[in-house]
Amino acid sequence: MSVLLSHLVARTPTVEDFDSIAELVAACDMAEDGLADRSTRDLVSRSQHSSCHLESDAWVIVNDRKQFVGFACVWHRDHEEFSTFLCVHPQYRKRGIGTLLLRVAEQHARELMRLACPGARVSLRSTVSATNAQARYLFEREGYLPMREFWRVTLELVEASGEGVSPPGKFDIEIDVEVGQLVGTTALYDWEGVYSVRQFVTYEKELRPADEECDCPGESAETLIGV
Repeated sequence: MSVLLSHLVARTPTVEDFDSIAELVAACDMAEDGLADRSTRDLVSRSQHSSCHLESDAWVIVNDRKQFVGFACVWHRDHEEFSTFLCVHPQYRKRGIGTLLLRVAEQHARELMRLACPGARVSLRSTVSATNAQARYLFEREGYLPMREFWRVTLELVEASGEGVSPPGKFDIEIDVEVGQLVGTTALYDWEGVYSVRQFVTYEKELRPADEECDCPGESAETLIGV
C-alpha cells in the first residue's frame, strides 16, 4: 500500500481537538452534499462514546499548518458489533490516507474482538454518503458489502405552533427512511422547513462468523464516513 504522508503527522486526538475535527467533518459534508448538517455534532458525540477512548480508539492526521486532514475512530457494542467513522479532507484524498485509516480501524477492531463472547459473530460497519463514490469504492475494494440504504431527512421547524409546544423556536428532526419503502418522496421537498435530504449506504465486513451454538444477542450500530 502506497501512502503519501509528506508534511503530515499522525497522532491520537485530545478533547481540545473536537472543534478541528468538526470543521473537518463539515468540509467533507460540503464536498459531498453541499451542506454541513447536524452529523458534525453527532460525530463528536459518537467519538465520546463510552466504548471509544481517544488515547487508544481514535487517530488524527494533521498537516504542517496544524490543519486536520484525516480522522478515524472505532467503537463497539459488546466487542462484537464494531463501528468506525473515517473522514479525509477533500484536498487530501487520493493519497492513500483513507485506506490507511480504514485498515488501522479494522486492525484495531480485530485486536479488540478477542474480548467478544466466544463463538459470537463479529462485524465492522460504517455508513457512507451515497454521493461519495470514492469512499464507496474504498469499502468495496476492502471487502465490505452494502447492507442498507436509507435517506436521512433533517427538518428545521421555524416556528412552534399549537398548544403544548414549548419552548418555541427552531427544532431539528432526523427521520431515517428505508430506500425500499420510500414512496412519494417529492412531497418531502415541499414541506416547509425541510433543509436537507441525504442518502446513505451502510457497509459491513464480517470479521468472524458466528458459531451456531453461540447464544450471544447483540444490537446494531452505525456511523458516517467521509473519505
